[in-house]
Amino acid sequence: MYTQVSESISQNGHGTAQPIPTSTPLQSRSSVPDPQVIQKPTRRRFSTAEKIRILKLADACQKPGELGELLRREGLYSSSIASFRKQQAEGKFHQKSTEQVVAQRKHKEADRQKEARKLQAMQKEIQQLRGLLDLQKKLSDLLALHLPDNSSE
Repeated sequence: MYTQVSESISQNGHGTAQPIPTSTPLQSRSSVPDPQVIQKPTRRRFSTAEKIRILKLADACQKPGELGELLRREGLYSSSIASFRKQQAEGKFHQKSTEQVVAQRKHKEADRQKEARKLQAMQKEIQQLRGLLDLQKKLSDLLALHLPDNSSE
């Protein structure tokens, strides 16, 4: 075990050496956090109300350093403020009604279901084609015909 020596000064002014135990490399491994990586972290998403609130606070900053303080407090970069301002200038901060949101979700879900049906039909067709190929191979074996093998290409 490794030890460090610590000198402490007693009341009479003389130093005394005292060993301080330290952990060995094997002992320190048990205190190391688990290196397993968690899934990719999700990005922060700001609602329209949050973006408007942050822009109002940013516009209210007059003194030097106030904007930097706001950015640190909110955990943002100046580029975020710039993109919020760009979105506001493009008119992307209008509120959608609940009917619009519901209609949009229904439309997306209908598209997903349509694509799933297409995929299922294609997979069924692939299975049929594979069956036909197997049948063709068996027939050629029965008739002693030799078909060129295209799988090696």
